[in-house]
Amino acid sequence: MASSMWTAGVEVGEMGKSFGGRLRPMAGGTQTRAAGDRCTTSYRAAAKEKELFFNGRRETGVVLLSSALFSVCSLASPTRAEAKIRITRRPPASTYEERKRRMEEARRIKEAKEDAEEEETENIVTLPSGVQYRELVPSDRPGAAAAANSVCDVTYVVYRLAPGAYFKYSSGGTPIYLFSRGYGNEGMDDLGSTFTFTLGDAAAVPLAVQAAVVGMRPGMVRRVLIPPYLGWDAGREVELQPDTFGGRRRLENHRQEPLLMDVELVKVRTPLDASRRQVDEKEAGDTLNGPQRAPYRLPTPPRPK
Repeated sequence: MASSMWTAGVEVGEMGKSFGGRLRPMAGGTQTRAAGDRCTTSYRAAAKEKELFFNGRRETGVVLLSSALFSVCSLASPTRAEAKIRITRRPPASTYEERKRRMEEARRIKEAKEDAEEEETENIVTLPSGVQYRELVPSDRPGAAAAANSVCDVTYVVYRLAPGAYFKYSSGGTPIYLFSRGYGNEGMDDLGSTFTFTLGDAAAVPLAVQAAVVGMRPGMVRRVLIPPYLGWDAGREVELQPDTFGGRRRLENHRQEPLLMDVELVKVRTPLDASRRQVDEKEAGDTLNGPQRAPYRLPTPPRPK
């Protein structure tokens, strides 16, 4: 006990020396300051200053640590304003007059479309064999019309019907391209190139096209509806075939469907002028006329239940 008190006294004495005090040993091993010494007051002031110094450093460290954490959190996560999802508001509901005007406009458009479809239906030519075509481009050029044994130079584009086309095969749906000749499609260098055949030769072009070309003059364009049994799926070879691999593949995939063919007659010649064989009259008649049958009917549109 005396030793610990002496040690404490020595420590206090050393502290007192640093502030100019004169200490002396006390009974029991302790020390005290001389009369008139300011050691006690100076020691308390130094202790208070030391306490304030460490408290200030601790508060400063807390402030700095809090600032650092706030900065990290600010960088790591967006603010509330930034994280807010922006939802576009719908425009206010239209007035009754505006809705009524839109309904009237939609009704007029529907009626105009129905009138146009009826007019196009009236322009469809149906032959006794059931073959149907529509004349897209008329012609008043001089020259003989195509007939049996005429040698015809034609350009053409073959389409398949888009879903939803149904009976209105010219406007009820957008035709989808299959292959062509003479228009430079698919990167081919065939612009102006023609396909030549003798009208009435059953192996030259589809039977529906044979019948539709009769009576055409140079410059005319007709769109022919080709049923599968009068086209490339009639169980016989047809000379008119696609020139590209893509065209052949597309035709193979859709040969059992009704197709469209836009035929433009470029030139009409006789077999003697074209140095081609003449088709027998009976063969030509059977090819161009064919048996009488009802027109091919496309699927009807689905009706709501």
